[in-house]
Amino acid sequence: MQDQVRAAVQKYVDGCKAADAAVVADAFDENAIMWGYLGPTYVTQSGADFAANVIAAAEPAGADYGSEIHGIEVTGEVAHAILDEQNFLGANFRNHFGLVRRDGVWRIASKVFTTV
Repeated sequence: MQDQVRAAVQKYVDGCKAADAAVVADAFDENAIMWGYLGPTYVTQSGADFAANVIAAAEPAGADYGSEIHGIEVTGEVAHAILDEQNFLGANFRNHFGLVRRDGVWRIASKVFTTV
């Protein structure tokens, strides 16, 4: 089960790295919400808005982009995963994802993040 959760988070990573809004949107559940901090600034938006407004306007990540998925925990049809990103959109991030499996597919239902 952890491999399936890892693959769902990797889909997000692949979409962000390629600046592919459609892939990022598909990584999120249709009702997903995200909250977090860009430096001292609190922001919130839906996963769909993040894909359409941030990823769609971004350039593909450069060779200095890095990511590590860790801290995966699965309980039944829900899971939690931590993703660290380096040099993404000019910053380093720690992301905490809540995932749900619905109709056999794991998707990100929530994202709480901060710059580090």
